[in-house]
Amino acid sequence: MNIPKLRFKDNNGNDYPQWEKKLIKDILKIYHGKDYKNEPNEKKLYPVLGTGGIITYIDKFLCDWECVLIGRKGTINKPQYMKTPFWSVDTLFYSKPKLKQNPKFQYYLFQNINWKIYDESTGVPSLSASTIEHINRFIPTYAEQEKIASFFSTIDKKIENLTNTITSLENQKKGLLQQIFSQKLRFKDKNGNNYPNWEKKKLGDIATLKNGISKSNEAFGHGKKFINLQDIFNKSYIFNGNYSLVDVTEKELSENNLLKGDVLFVRSSVKREGVGLPCVIMENLIDTVYSGFIIRCRFNINENIYLHYKKYCFLEFSFRKALLKKSSSSANTNINQDNLSKLYVKLPCLEEQTKIADFLSAFDRKLDNQKAQLEHWQQIKKGLLQQMFV
Repeated sequence: MNIPKLRFKDNNGNDYPQWEKKLIKDILKIYHGKDYKNEPNEKKLYPVLGTGGIITYIDKFLCDWECVLIGRKGTINKPQYMKTPFWSVDTLFYSKPKLKQNPKFQYYLFQNINWKIYDESTGVPSLSASTIEHINRFIPTYAEQEKIASFFSTIDKKIENLTNTITSLENQKKGLLQQIFSQKLRFKDKNGNNYPNWEKKKLGDIATLKNGISKSNEAFGHGKKFINLQDIFNKSYIFNGNYSLVDVTEKELSENNLLKGDVLFVRSSVKREGVGLPCVIMENLIDTVYSGFIIRCRFNINENIYLHYKKYCFLEFSFRKALLKKSSSSANTNINQDNLSKLYVKLPCLEEQTKIADFLSAFDRKLDNQKAQLEHWQQIKKGLLQQMFV
């Protein structure tokens, strides 16, 4: 089938001609990027592109035309589009349109190709120019290319604006956390007075810390619910839900249960910034245990700590800085129970805890709304790419 599900009309309301099946080499000339010697020079005008994006600037360029790029080695599934002069390193291919072609259309065409199926390596993903050149795709007329490119550019602008808004809000949140927990920003009581001075308590004095359980592969697939690292990573809260299963004894279930108010810390993370991130349990998790890559923090019964405050007091700057300082790194970055127990938690009175958490929760709802919109538009774009290309 050489007709996409969604089509544009010409200016007279008529269908454009049918799309023609062509090899990539019929519409693009593929060039290898080149490694460069970055000599000291004050005139660093042109960006150098690699599979990781813009990495530096130099005073010379390989390409001064509008084009689409794709990874030769490493990241092969993320095409890039450039309009200004640039240098492209050896891990990228860049291209030059043949005949009358719209490079921005080619950028979206490349986004709709499953590049992983063309991977020619058993190790680091890689492509060859010949492989790219011999991919078949249906191509519309230049006029329809222009409309498709303009349409998707509008969607990309929406996605870019949302991404920038999220980045701005996340930076604002970091600033607010730092101001609140350094006590430069304080809340007042109902009479307009400051709350009592904050306390600093060692985590090991106010809570019990315990690693989860490790099991052989044969133990999984049946038994009790099992919270693994992926279930809590980058999540603030966790509830009862559908989790994987593991075979455990009654003693293991009793010793590794999960109750409302417990905080689960990431014990081991590939990325350094992921270690020690907290996830608060919002309800008793029925017949559920947790992974050995997680540390459970259970507060003493006499400690009066607001449930939602627990999310923020472990994200504030000084706590995170101290946690990372006590972490160890090898293949992963790790924090152990002993070092975690030595960290200090800042505790205002319960009423101020509540105001802090409620204020920051409202900010998080705004941030989550923007993230949901971003996900929505990303899914819209994904669906439209599938319907507007063949």
